[in-house]
Order: sequence, then structure tokens, then C-alpha cells
Amino acid sequence: MNSRTATRLLRRVPVNVLLIVLSILMIYPLVIIVITAFKPNLEVLTNPTGLPISPTLDNFVTSWNEANFTNLFANSILLTIVSMTVATFVAALASYAIVRQATKIGSGIYLLLAAGIFLPMQLALVPQFRVVRDLGLINSYAGVILLYIAGALPFGVFLMAAFMRQVPREIVEAAVIDGAGYFQLFWRIFFPLARPAVATFWVLQGVGVWNDYLVPQLLLTDPGKRTLTTGVLYFKAQYLADWGNIMAAVLIMSLPILLLFVFAQRYFVSGLYAGAVK
Repeated sequence: MNSRTATRLLRRVPVNVLLIVLSILMIYPLVIIVITAFKPNLEVLTNPTGLPISPTLDNFVTSWNEANFTNLFANSILLTIVSMTVATFVAALASYAIVRQATKIGSGIYLLLAAGIFLPMQLALVPQFRVVRDLGLINSYAGVILLYIAGALPFGVFLMAAFMRQVPREIVEAAVIDGAGYFQLFWRIFFPLARPAVATFWVLQGVGVWNDYLVPQLLLTDPGKRTLTTGVLYFKAQYLADWGNIMAAVLIMSLPILLLFVFAQRYFVSGLYAGAVK
């Protein structure tokens, strides 16, 4: 090892130490959630941060049955999949139109939609609630889905348009010569090549929909239509001091998102670089 390599490694030491410390700070609460979920409540109180002495799955059984997780999962999956599927196709079509029609009007629409990313959802919640109420969609899945779609479109258009701009012109021209029409180009060229952007959109925006508490709590008044976030909160109020059951419920709620990220990680990472390299 020469002196230049040693100097370069020494310069990286503070950065690596900082990254390790930040990683530990982020991982530590997750570790506490996992180990607490496998402890009886008495052991949680006497040994809150240590490994379980007598691991048990009773917390998961109690949480699943008492919180009615079957119904909560069904509601959350319904709202997430329907809203994200519709938002994906609408955002993809809008992005395709903006990329193919490179005019000032298209650029203006793109900037207007992208500006919606910086609009906090809470700021628009009151007018959105009034619209949903006037449409008669209070306590309806459709009202919640409409709000989720509207909130997802700005980021979806911003991300997918950036990715679709990287599609080589030669591929598009070859497809046109072969007789591909306007929508055939979308279905066979642009949309398939935008899969990393779609995966990134599903992971980032889907996590927000899955973890959202405010909209379901505000619009869904029927206890049978509660989502995981609202249902777990009511479960927490019922088992206020039983941290084993509470952490088991939180862990059950978080598992689908962790699995989604694991399986979509390859597309997710490449989608983050959309538009960064020409």
C-alpha cells in the first residue's frame, strides 16, 4: 500500500465512522421493536433492551386476533393497490404525453404538476374534504382512493417523465418505421423501459399510502373500514401498557413494506438515478 492510498483511506475514516453511527441510530429502534415483540409483557418491563429470555409468539397471535388484522390488511391492501395502480397508469400516460409533445404548453403542465410535490397534503386537506363530502364519498373507499391518486400524481409524473426522456430516439424511430402508433409506442417501448421508475414510485409513494393515518381516520368512520394505521392505534389504546402486543402489531404492519422494498430493490435503486445521467 503506497502513501497515496493510505492517505485516501484515512480521509474516508471520519465519513465511514459517521455513517456507522447513523446506521446504528437508525437500526436500534427496529431491533428494539423486534426483540420486544417476542417478549412476555413482564419481561419487557424487567428487561426492556435485552434479548428475550423466553421467546414467545403469543404477542403475534393476540395482536392478530384482537386487532382483527385480517380485515385491517384487506382494507389497507385494497386502498394501496387500487390507488397506486390507477395513479401509475395516469402518471405514466401524462408523462408520455409530456415527453412526446415537447412544447411550451407541455413543459408548463409538467412544471405545474411537479410543483405539487412541494404542496403539503395537510394544507390541501380541508378543500379536499369538502370536495369528497360534496360528492357523497364520506365513509367510502372511493373518496380515500381519489385523494391518494391526486396526491401521488405530481411525484409520479416528475419521476416517470425524467425516466422516459432517457429512451433513445433511435429505438422510437425504429418502432415508428415498423408501424407502431402513438399508444403502441407507449405500451411497447416507453412503459416497459420505465419499469425502474414505476418500481421506485410504488416503493416511495406506496409506503406513504400504506402508512397514512390522517386520511382514513378523517374519511372512514366505519370501524369495519379501518386501515392498519388506524386499527393499530385503536389496538394500542386497548393495550396501553402491553408493549409486547403493541410491538408485535407494529411489526406485522411493517412487514409488507419491507418485503416490497427487498423484492423491488434492484429497480428501486436504478429508478432513483432517473434523469441523473444522460
